[in-house]
Formats: sequence, structure tokens, C-alpha cells
Amino acid sequence: MQPTAHSMQILKKSADHTNKLNNVYKPVIFDLKKPDHQKELSDLLEKKTHIQVFDYIESQVKEFIKCSNPSVIYSPEQLDQITKAQFNEQNPDEYGVWVYYPWLEKLVHILDEKEYAVVRTNRNKHKITAEEQELLSRKKIGVMGLSVGQSVSMSLAMERGFGELRIADFDELDLSNLNRIRSGVHNLKIKKTVVVAREIAEIDPFLNIVCFHEGITEENLDQFLTEGGTLDLLIDECDSFDVKISAREKAKQLGIPVLMEGSDRCTIDIERFDLEPERPLLHGFVKGVNMTEFKNLKTLDERLPYIAPVTGIETLSPRMKASAVEIMTSISTWPQLASAVNYGGGVTSDLSRRILLDQLHVSGRFFLDMDELICDTPKQVQESVVVETDKIDIAAYLKANALNQDGSGTDIPLNLLENLINVANQAPSGGNNQPWKWHYENKTLHLFLNKEVSGAYLDPDYISSYLSLGAAIENLLLQAAVLELDVQWKFTPEFLPDHVALFRFAGPYRASQEEKLLAAQIENRHTNRKAGTPDVPQTHDLDQLGKAIEEIPGAAIHWITDPEKMKQLGLIAGEADLFRMFIPQAHQDFITKEMRWTVEETESTGDGIGIHSLDLSNNNQIGLRLMKDFKAIQLLKQIEGGSIFKRLPLSQFQQSSAIGLLTLPEISSLNFLKGGIASEKLWLKATASGYQVHPVNVPLIFFYKSDFEKENQLSPQEKIKISKIHQDFKEIFGITDNIAEIFLFRLFKAQPSPVRTIRKPFIKTLSIGTAKTEY
Repeated sequence: MQPTAHSMQILKKSADHTNKLNNVYKPVIFDLKKPDHQKELSDLLEKKTHIQVFDYIESQVKEFIKCSNPSVIYSPEQLDQITKAQFNEQNPDEYGVWVYYPWLEKLVHILDEKEYAVVRTNRNKHKITAEEQELLSRKKIGVMGLSVGQSVSMSLAMERGFGELRIADFDELDLSNLNRIRSGVHNLKIKKTVVVAREIAEIDPFLNIVCFHEGITEENLDQFLTEGGTLDLLIDECDSFDVKISAREKAKQLGIPVLMEGSDRCTIDIERFDLEPERPLLHGFVKGVNMTEFKNLKTLDERLPYIAPVTGIETLSPRMKASAVEIMTSISTWPQLASAVNYGGGVTSDLSRRILLDQLHVSGRFFLDMDELICDTPKQVQESVVVETDKIDIAAYLKANALNQDGSGTDIPLNLLENLINVANQAPSGGNNQPWKWHYENKTLHLFLNKEVSGAYLDPDYISSYLSLGAAIENLLLQAAVLELDVQWKFTPEFLPDHVALFRFAGPYRASQEEKLLAAQIENRHTNRKAGTPDVPQTHDLDQLGKAIEEIPGAAIHWITDPEKMKQLGLIAGEADLFRMFIPQAHQDFITKEMRWTVEETESTGDGIGIHSLDLSNNNQIGLRLMKDFKAIQLLKQIEGGSIFKRLPLSQFQQSSAIGLLTLPEISSLNFLKGGIASEKLWLKATASGYQVHPVNVPLIFFYKSDFEKENQLSPQEKIKISKIHQDFKEIFGITDNIAEIFLFRLFKAQPSPVRTIRKPFIKTLSIGTAKTEY
């Protein structure tokens, strides 16, 4: 049915009237024992004839009588008689008060405040005693933020846990708020302060509610905390991190305790500035963070270093971590659930009461995580058997395999050996695992594969380790050349994977200009993960880089400079990064074996990749920390999320000068060792030419695992997807099957990374002599 012009005009007038009431939250209380109140109410009813009237005063009086005499059991007749006496021949209309709610246009007859409070709090006893209730009625509480704060405020009001409640929020109620804020659609676009104040007034019109509709600002913070009497408790549920800090600073000065509840895991923060005047803000989590700068920061990436210490990024629930990763991709903001918000509101109200009644004195951060407190008994999972890596008795191994009988060459002094090994150990390695073990004996230097640090999920058949060992060999040979040492050396493929190569030294040797050039770059060579400047590389530069590997038989370098193809490769790299996160063993290796999460951990282990060395934005660094939790990863996989991890490699590839792929004619352990030599030559040459290099070998390892490994934890669907991606990859580079894809990398111009990966002291990687040595 189409509305008529007349009906639309009526609706418009009604809407105009409603809009005028949008900021009204105080009910009007009439005491008809007062003549002026009688007249005011009479005028109101005459003017507004459609007001709904609710008069159940008699039933309330009966409740009051029973509450006042709990030990007496009244018959209905007795209760009626006592109720009549309670009115004392008074006009029932004049008993108690009448409360008019303008926004509802309802008039309600209720007991006066004293009797109303008796009945309203009757069911509190003796969880809250009469003396405690009276003490609470003199307390002043401030609540900043009215999403979680709405539940807190309502719980406090229902218990009558305050005498005055100051509520602050600048926002209006939106439809998306209704997943956690108990309200109706008729309240949309009304200020949250008004919505909450009205709800409280509808429960208890005598409670004193003071609204700060503009939220907390620099101008009104003092007023919020002190006007009309200093707050006895500040409850922080606001979203503004600068306000959180500035409010705490002022609360600390005034000796006001602060209570905060985060709806995720019911995280509770209690700061008893009234008992601990020197207590650091937020338990010291924000020490050294200048929050005065926060309000001037524009981007999330700029703000994250300030937000992370407050929220406790790594203590979030798995689902919140996964959701945080998805913000601004599949969701627009932090999620909150009504169950958690209401639970948190009840917990906060309980803690508030105990603090105000001097029954709780602790400070700190606490978790009431329902997923941990009430959960199914974990299924018994058979513990994985840790297979001890066979330790090699080097002396016995060399003797048994006749690898130490020649004795030719020249004995070199320890300081020279140290120099060579230190330089060799500057080679790159997957996850900076440094998979080399050197042994010097009988004028011969032996290179072993250290199986204790190799063989991770992304090191199938040790191919990644072989690349690293090849690069270490190249470094050693270059350094020997500039030290004028002639090196006679060979791979020992018949003893792989244990023994890799041996070296004997003589002299003198005259280094070529190319060897000097490359050796000079060993210290400068490093992994650079910056985005870079997408300059088109000179053909001459790419040709020169290709010449660096000419002496490696069969080695070839394939270049991609077409922007569309680089984009496709970026998408492939992103898919591989997600695969890595979604596979349990690969994720575990990444979190525990590869990454180092603090500078102290990095320095302690002497290996791995420090998160501080990754050239990551604050946003990406926080995202990486969130991914330590495999439960969060599982949820991302379930919702087909994690696209943010594709975004970074895509951006990096699109801002590269070229993408290079080093190949050899066939797949073999020896070719991966040779590929390591070739990749190091190429990398050093690129460094000398002013380019940065970022190896991106994760896709190649997945291609290898899918093609050659049976036990690779890949589902049939994942294998099909990787096979399709691999085919696209080969088409982009124009290579055929059975080619060994050795080294994929980005080439670009950028400033060097300020922080480099650490290396173990050479003495931990070198053993000397014929004494029994094991590794």
C-alpha cells in the first residue's frame, strides 16, 4: 500500500518530534504530594493525550512490605489488609512518585526512592549486605567507552553499585553495534551515552547518570574525573589509545584506581593507583612509548607500535589473532561478541564492587578465558617420536672412508684457518640455519653437513642445505684466492649427505680481478627484503650477472622484467607462503627453528632470523607475531583467509627491477651444491653492481616436494594446486620439465638493510685434529 501525502506529512512531523528528543535521557519525576507537581503532571496529560500510563503501585507496596518483613509469611488477606494500612487512607495516586519517560511517552507509577531501593536491592542480599549497599550508593564511577562499557554500566546499575555514574562516548549507535549492544533499531543514530542513560533510567530513575556526549577529550578529562567529586573508580572501555594513556596519567596523579576489561579472553587489567602511587601505567607495557604522538599518527602501521603493548598482541585468543590478520581484507574492524561483552560486563561489575568495598587490592593483568576454563578433554595424541640424529665420530668416519690419508698440501696456521672459516660462514642459508661443520686434520679441511640443524620441512633431501654449503664453498675459495692460497678441492658425492667436500692448500696463488671483486662483496652481501625501486635494469647489467656463473657447467639464469609476469610470480610466491603457514610441520619449523622473536634470543642462539632484521612494516611484523599461534592459522585456513600474506610478496615482486631464476640441467644433490656456488657468485656480482637481492625459494621447495617427496603433508587438493602453480611458473620462465630450479630471487635497487643476520662463532663450526670429535 502506497502512503498518502497526508500520512507522509504525519510521519514527517512525528520524526521531527522524535529528533528533538534524541538527546533527552532524564526522566521527569512527579511527587503528587506537592501541588506544583500535580499541576505539571495535569498539564502534561492534557497536552499529550496519547501518553501510556502504567500504574501497579499496589503490587509494589506489597513487595515492599514482604521485603521489610522477610521472616513473616502473609496470607493474601493479611497482605491486602497491611497494604491498605500502608496507604494510611492516603490517595493511592499520591503514594510514591510518577515517572514520565519523554522518549517513550510513558508514565509509570512507582515507589519513592527509599522504598524503591529497598525492593530493587532485596535480591542482592546478602551477596551485598545492607551496609555495603549503602556504601556503594556513595561511590562515583566513570566509564569511558560504551560498547563493552554499555554492558558494564547496565550491570553496575542493576546491582545499584554506585551513587553517580559518569559515562563518556562520542559515537552514535550503528546497526553493526547491535551484535553486542543490547538495544533496538529505533535507537539507531542516537548517541550511545543517551541510549545507555535511558536504559538505566528505565530500570532505576533515581540513579544519577552524568553524560559526556563528546567522549573524553583533553578539555574535559579533568571535569570527567573530578567535577562534583573525584571518581572512586575509572573503568576504561574506550578505543582511543591516547585517551587510555592520558586518562591513566591523570588517574595516577589523583590516586584513582583503573579497571579495564577486554572482551577477548575476558582480559582484565587492574591498576591500583590509589594503593600504588608509583605504579607504572599499564603494568609497564607502554614504558618508553610516547603516547602524546599517537593522536597525530595517520596510518595503522604508524599506530601499531603504540597499540600492541596495550592490547597484548601475543596474548590474544587464536580467533582474535586470525581476525586481526583479516582486518581491512575480509573484515573492517575488530570483532566482538555479545556473549563475551556481557560476560565481561558482569565480571567488571563484580570487580568494581570488590574494589570499592575494599575487598580486592591486587593489580595486574588477568585472563578469564572460557575456552580454557571450560573445554573438552583434549584428545590423547600420540607423541611424535624424536629421532636422534646420528652423531658422527669424525676421526673414525674419516679413517673408515679413507678420506684422510693423502696428507699432501700445506699445513696452514690457525689464524689463517679462522679467517677462511669466518668468511665461508658468511654464506646465506635457509632460515640462517648455518648447516656446515668444518674439520681440519692432516693438512686437509673437510666440509660436513650438520644434520642437527638441517633436514627441516623446507629442506627436503637437504637440497636447501646443499645450496648453503655450495655458497660457503664459494666464499672460502674466494677468500683463499685473495690470501694467495692455491686450493685443491673436490666434492665427495659418494659420501653425501654426511661428507660434502675436502680442501687442501698450497701456494702461492694470484687472484683474478673477478675473484677480488667478488671477495670484496662477501661482507656486504645480505638478504634485503625491502620493496625496492622498480627501475628497469640495464641489459648490460643482466648480461654481466649471467657471465658470473659461466664457469658452472650447465648453469643458466632466466630473467623476467615484464610487469605482468612479475605480478604473476608475486602471486605464486604469496600462495607458497600461505602453504607454508598452513602445514603444521612447516609452520612449527618457521616459528621455532627459523624465527628469533627478540634481539636477546637472536644473540643467544647465534642463528635464525631475527624479526627485527626483516625490513617489515609494523603492520606486517605484528601480523607475523600473530601467526605464531597455529590455532589462529587453522582458523585462517578454515575461512580461506590470510590474503594479507599474499599481499606482501605481490608488492615486493611488483616493485622489483627483475626476477631471476637460476637453473641447472637436471635434479641431483651435486647440482644443488653446484647451484649454491653459482648463486653465491651471482649474488656477490649483483652486490658489486649496486643491486639488492632477495631470495624467494619457498615456491621452488614446494615444487620439489610435490614432485619428488611422498611424505610431504600435502592434501590431494593442495598437490593439484601446486602442480597447476608449478606449470604456470615454468611457462612464465619458458623452462621445460626435469630442469633443476635452483634459486629464485628478486633483483632491485634499494638502501642496504640496516640489520644483518647473525652468525655463530667460527669455533662452534670447526674442529681440529685427530682427537675423537662428534657433531
